[in-house]
Amino acid sequence: MSLVLDRGGSPLDHVAIGVPDTVAGVKAIGERIGITPRLTEPEPGQFYWSGALPLGAGRFLEILGPNPAYQGFNPFIEMVKRLEGPRPLFWYVATDDFAAFQAAAKQAGAPVERVETVTHDIRGVHTDYTRGYLGRGFLSVSPNVIEWRSRYELMAEGEGPAFLGLDLWHPEADRLNRTFAKLGIDQTVTNGPHKMALRLGTPNGEVEFAGEGLEFRGAGALVQMLGLFLSWMVKRGQ
Repeated sequence: MSLVLDRGGSPLDHVAIGVPDTVAGVKAIGERIGITPRLTEPEPGQFYWSGALPLGAGRFLEILGPNPAYQGFNPFIEMVKRLEGPRPLFWYVATDDFAAFQAAAKQAGAPVERVETVTHDIRGVHTDYTRGYLGRGFLSVSPNVIEWRSRYELMAEGEGPAFLGLDLWHPEADRLNRTFAKLGIDQTVTNGPHKMALRLGTPNGEVEFAGEGLEFRGAGALVQMLGLFLSWMVKRGQ
């Protein structure tokens, strides 16, 4: 039995495109692809706010931006606020046994980090899942993993574009591909500068969202976090 669920011949459960302003970003992406995304309610207490579109076979596209109601500091969302336009940020694979995936990932030398379980109810819709990063620190091309126990199905239902492919590049492609193979993740990383590209079939033709990947790991993450925090403090004081 595979630890990763198949989503129509792909391991992709969902992929996130970051936008510096959630409402404006959802509108701009809708105009570009010719399909209007659903703007969901922010999850309670979360720093982000999402729009969503189904990509078929249980997959979905998340359009992720800042939650204006969130007043705290979060380094990831501070990076998102600096984006010049829509850009792929991360992707997820799904499993039906998070503990088993976690054990296998540790044995493969890529422990699952930042594990959290989220449960909430929005307008009577119950959501319950556990998620985490695959590998040490955050790397756009390395998938996050999620076990859905109850999902907000509006994310994966209704009209949406066709998923044509997810393309990944990274200088450590060989290492990442070995890890993926050990965990049954049927997705290839190509050697090259860190980059992600999502290809969609839409009423406006084939559309690609691509851009440089984000990285937040190792000693460099501390320097990044300090810089982002100081910038956030300056803005708060204005």
